[in-house]
Amino acid sequence: MLDEATPRVDVRKVRDARFKETGARFALGAVVSVVAGIISHMVGARIGGVFLAFPAILPASLTFVQDKEGTRKANRDALGAVLGGFALVVFAAVGESMFGRHNAAAVLAFALTAWLLASFAFYTVLALVRPDKCDRHED
Repeated sequence: MLDEATPRVDVRKVRDARFKETGARFALGAVVSVVAGIISHMVGARIGGVFLAFPAILPASLTFVQDKEGTRKANRDALGAVLGGFALVVFAAVGESMFGRHNAAAVLAFALTAWLLASFAFYTVLALVRPDKCDRHED
């Protein structure tokens, strides 16, 4: 039996999406992507690429989650996105330091491993420092 934390896909919910909500998500995602592109143009692709790790849809998705599931759930999703973003920076740093000197498949495998370890490490540190931010029960 699936618990509430197990991800599921329910294609019937597509019918419930409103044009206004979808348009807002699209617009916010486009703004984030344009800002990342401007940063890349100003300071270079190596630095700007890190900003592309920020999910373009995140701001709009969080407002949608807040409306539908509450502020606590949106806060947890935002915290997870921040931890994942830091882990993506680790992935990028590993890739940057190894590409060109090692086999591309090996670099990707090593960077993926670094990302996974960083993700778990960041979450573990958060769970130790602020266990209230990591509990899985909704109030």
